[in-house]
Formats: sequence, structure tokens, C-alpha cells
Amino acid sequence: MKTNEKELRAISLTLEAGEHIRSCMGCTYDLQQNSQKTLLHGVLAATSQRIIFYSCTLGTPWVKFINYHHISLAKLEKDLSVSNGNIVLINQGVNELFSHLPSEEHIERFVAVLEQEAGIFCEN
Repeated sequence: MKTNEKELRAISLTLEAGEHIRSCMGCTYDLQQNSQKTLLHGVLAATSQRIIFYSCTLGTPWVKFINYHHISLAKLEKDLSVSNGNIVLINQGVNELFSHLPSEEHIERFVAVLEQEAGIFCEN
């Protein structure tokens, strides 16, 4: 999945003063609404202050912000057969699942930034 320039521009517009994107990658997000699950395609960005996911899958912009200090656990679930996997973030007790990740190089860069900025270790 390629990172979409339109989505990156949209994320840039949400940044606060002094905040900058440190790593980003295309992926999907499992949105749980009521009893339904919707798969949103978009861009996941690790900034100097938080995680931002942006998608237009539903026809209108949808943005998810996760502050680093709200993340109690990060877990990388690799699928070695296809060189991608999932990143699960425990955000205030709620599992946030990001899947269909790109190449391992992008994942490693993203995880390194997440660990550095959030101050937590990403479990494998």
C-alpha cells in the first residue's frame, strides 16, 4: 500500500505548532462502531507528539489522534509468510489495530520512532 500524498497533506494540516511527522506509512485501521467493524484505509503517522491516522475511506475525512502518554502497550505482530503484520496499541485500555502494513523497512522505522517518542518498548 503506497502512502498517499493527499493524506499526508491532510495530516500536516492537523499538526500543532512545533509538531512534525517523524515517520509514516500506509495501512488500515479497524474501526469499531457499535457492533460493526469497518476497515479504513489510510496513513498512520508518528509525529514528535502523537500518533495520527487519517483516512477518507468513508467518503469524508476521518482522523484518529493517540497521545503517546495514553499508550500503555505497543505490540508488533509479524506475519513472516508475507512480510507484513499488525501494530496493536493499547490506548487508554482500548486495543487499536493497524494492519496491512508495508515493507519491513517502513515498519522498523515507524516502530523505532514510536519507541523513542512514546518511551515504550514495542513487543514482538
